Amino acid sequence: MDVTWLMLLFSVYLAECVPEKPKRSALNQLTRTLLRTYDCGVRPVHNWTSHTTIHIDLILQSVLDVDGKTQSMTTNIWYRQVWTDEFLVWDPEEFDGITEISLSSDAIWIPDVIVSEFVDEGKSPSIPYVYVNSSGSVKNNRPMQVVLACSLEMYAFPFDKQNCSLTFRSWLHSVKEIDLALLRSAEAIANDQKEFMNDGEWELLSVPSRYWQIHQDDTDYAQIQFNVLIRRRPLLYVVGLLIPSIFLMLVDVISFYLPLNSGTRIAFKISILLGYTVFRVNLTDELPSTAVRTPLIGVFFAVCMAMLMLSLIKSILVVKLLHHSEKEVKQFSVSACLLDKYSSAGQEFTESALTSLKTLEFINPSGGETHAPKFMSQG
Repeated sequence: MDVTWLMLLFSVYLAECVPEKPKRSALNQLTRTLLRTYDCGVRPVHNWTSHTTIHIDLILQSVLDVDGKTQSMTTNIWYRQVWTDEFLVWDPEEFDGITEISLSSDAIWIPDVIVSEFVDEGKSPSIPYVYVNSSGSVKNNRPMQVVLACSLEMYAFPFDKQNCSLTFRSWLHSVKEIDLALLRSAEAIANDQKEFMNDGEWELLSVPSRYWQIHQDDTDYAQIQFNVLIRRRPLLYVVGLLIPSIFLMLVDVISFYLPLNSGTRIAFKISILLGYTVFRVNLTDELPSTAVRTPLIGVFFAVCMAMLMLSLIKSILVVKLLHHSEKEVKQFSVSACLLDKYSSAGQEFTESALTSLKTLEFINPSGGETHAPKFMSQG
């Protein structure tokens, strides 16, 4: 009997000395319970004939770049996906009232919704978690910097408007398996400009959206398209490109008031032409480049360059014509004097000689007086 009591006391002592194993937290137990038998490769529905609806929302934050040469646009957006996972449902009362947890996006099923115009993902931060609530609603929110292929119209630069689209669709699943829907109303998405950085070069006009189904290979696929309507602010290009070009054209027009015989008009026009050429070369990077259609501002600069060249050519021709006119007048006047002196006499001789002398006096480059010869005074 004493031995029995001793053994019982010894076992109680050992039980008090051995530390109690810590109990798992409710969050840990919930995560283990949900993911114990979860298969991330299976669409999360109990009835395979029912489809999964993916609700999509888009918030445009900024337009980083619009490249007319590569026909692409770089944007920064806030993208949200919400769907129901029927395998991630629990009773909050069994887990200390937990109604929402975050799970690794690699551990659960994620829809294969992509952007059809996608070219490059850019510098998008990686968000490895999604939020799941007790009803099975999964929220996948993440910022994205995407480079989109876009048909840009640069003819009206810098007064242009652009319309680029982001089309979301499932890469593999048909509408019988994955359907798409808007998380908010189309009007709310179109008029939401609170998050957009509206102090840059581009002004956001609207983001209209629409849903439709495309038929490919005897199968229907759901699509949602967001059209990003933006307008360029032209003040920077008007001040930096158009106004200096107009000023140079006005200076060229004013240069016509310079006298031709001063010899500075042609040199001044050449200086204007060289200055305009340097101006155009320095601003080559500022102009959009496209291989399909020349922007209107490029045509304007080409016309201005052609007018400057025509102005210079006209000044050269005028100077050349005046030079030939003065030479021919002088030769004709001297010939007339000699012809009248040796071929005739009397009144005709006097009138011809007087006319020739007056012509010589008029074209005398020294500007001094031309005196009549002595035989004129004697007559």
